[in-house]
Amino acid sequence: MSLGLLSTLLCLSACSAEASSPPSAQAALPGYEAPDGASALCAGLAGSTHFLDIPAAMGQLTSGVGAVDGRSRLAAARGELRSMVDGLPAGEDPDLRAAADGVIAALLAVLGPELTDEARADVLASMDEFVAQLQPACGFPA
Repeated sequence: MSLGLLSTLLCLSACSAEASSPPSAQAALPGYEAPDGASALCAGLAGSTHFLDIPAAMGQLTSGVGAVDGRSRLAAARGELRSMVDGLPAGEDPDLRAAADGVIAALLAVLGPELTDEARADVLASMDEFVAQLQPACGFPA
C-alpha cells in the first residue's frame, strides 16, 4: 500500500453510493519506516487500521446503505486519529497537527443524524489539506 491509498481519500468517489467492502484490520502501510525527524503521526498513520476506511464509510453514509456501519467506521477513524494527534508532543509540526484537527472536526460533523452536502465537502477538503501536509512530512512511498 502506498500514498496512492491515502490519495484515494481525496477522490470524489469516496462519497459515492457504491457498496463498500468490509473494514480492513491490516495496517495502512505495513513495513513503512518514517524518515529521520518525521512526526510520530507518520508512523501512527502507517500503522492505522481505521484511517483508510474513511472513503468506503463515506460511501455508505451517502448511499444510505449501511449508514450505521459507516458512522461506526468513521467514528473509529476519528477516534484513532484523535488519539494519535493527542499523543504528539506539544508544538510538534503545527501545520500537520492543524490539518489533522481539520479532519477530526470534519468527521465529527458527518457523525450527526443528518449528512449534509456541506459536511461531506468539508471532509473532502480537510482530507485534501491533510494529505498535502502528510507527504512532505512523512515521505510516504509514491
